[in-house]
Amino acid sequence: MLLRMTEIWRNNMEQAGEVEKLWSNSMPMWNLDRQVYALMAAWMDVGPRMAAYHAIASMPWNRAYKRYSATLADTKEEDAKGSDWRKAFEAWRAIANEELISNFRSQDFLVAQRELLRAALDLRTRQQEMADSVGKLFGVPTQQDFDELTRQMTELRRELRASTRAPRHAAEAALPDNQARDEP
Repeated sequence: MLLRMTEIWRNNMEQAGEVEKLWSNSMPMWNLDRQVYALMAAWMDVGPRMAAYHAIASMPWNRAYKRYSATLADTKEEDAKGSDWRKAFEAWRAIANEELISNFRSQDFLVAQRELLRAALDLRTRQQEMADSVGKLFGVPTQQDFDELTRQMTELRRELRASTRAPRHAAEAALPDNQARDEP
């Protein structure tokens, strides 16, 4: 949809004869266009990786259900009447835990998880780049600006605390030992 909107915008600008002036004076728009495409590509990459991850992550639940159903089928009707829900839950929990642990340690799961994580991190990086570019384009502070401001404020607070403590420590050092101990 965003790509279609970009096409419509470009066509309208070309018809108005403004595109030459806009593109020659504003290179950030071309960069922004590239970043939108990179963001969309990263977003489209997450979908299949998420589907693959869900397919692999759901397998142990299916296997656990089959094993638990087989366990229930093996119990006789007389045993089933006297069974306690706690015992049934404990049997389900043991089977499910065993299947989940074996799946989480499998190479397929680890590969799918790694690929999904990389795709998600790439998407997040593209989102941050896009937000920074739009922020710079409109003169809005970016996340890096806020991080730098926070770091500077933290350093100033430390310096202020250190400067207020220094005279106090110097005054305490000048007092005799008895006076410093007697005062609260």
